Amino acid sequence: MEKSIDDIELWNLLKKGDKVALDMIYTRHFNSLFQYGMRMLQDEDAVHDCLQNLFVKLWVKHSTLAEVTSLRNYLISSLRNGITNYRLSESKYDTVELNGEDHFDLKFTVESDFIKKEEHSEKSMKLSAAMNKLTARQKEIIYLKYFEEMEYAEIAEIMDLTIKGTYKLSARALEALRQILNIDNALLLAMLLSVRK
Repeated sequence: MEKSIDDIELWNLLKKGDKVALDMIYTRHFNSLFQYGMRMLQDEDAVHDCLQNLFVKLWVKHSTLAEVTSLRNYLISSLRNGITNYRLSESKYDTVELNGEDHFDLKFTVESDFIKKEEHSEKSMKLSAAMNKLTARQKEIIYLKYFEEMEYAEIAEIMDLTIKGTYKLSARALEALRQILNIDNALLLAMLLSVRK
């Protein structure tokens, strides 16, 4: 199978029962899914379990899978649902965590080459501290928008929001960051764009 095959072609091959297509989807999307999962669970074994469950379900139900317009969105959304179900089934997670407000971890000091290079600079330390003051949903939307480079419609689908609600949440997150850092919007956007992977 060619390396240049796109996600939709792989998805269609998977739906026909092509195991190689499933392996290619797994290989292509694993790192991104794992990073997203770790931000929700902060438990490597649990994230691996949720990812394994996701890909086993894809294989078992391959003949009945729906059409997708973005495989990445479908996978992230499916993983998010799987992690939510995992949290509900595990007694070690408090019900407070299940409302989506307290379980998205976004630490720039570990994740970003920009921050690694500038680890000791005042700017990077301020950005990291500011990000940690945001709510879980604000962190999640910043992650999806600026790290995964998703469109608002895609984020709305994943976070189960309206597109208008996604814009509002993003605007609130950016405004909160801007106020915490006491900088203008242009500088804030430049900082966020510089931390993309």
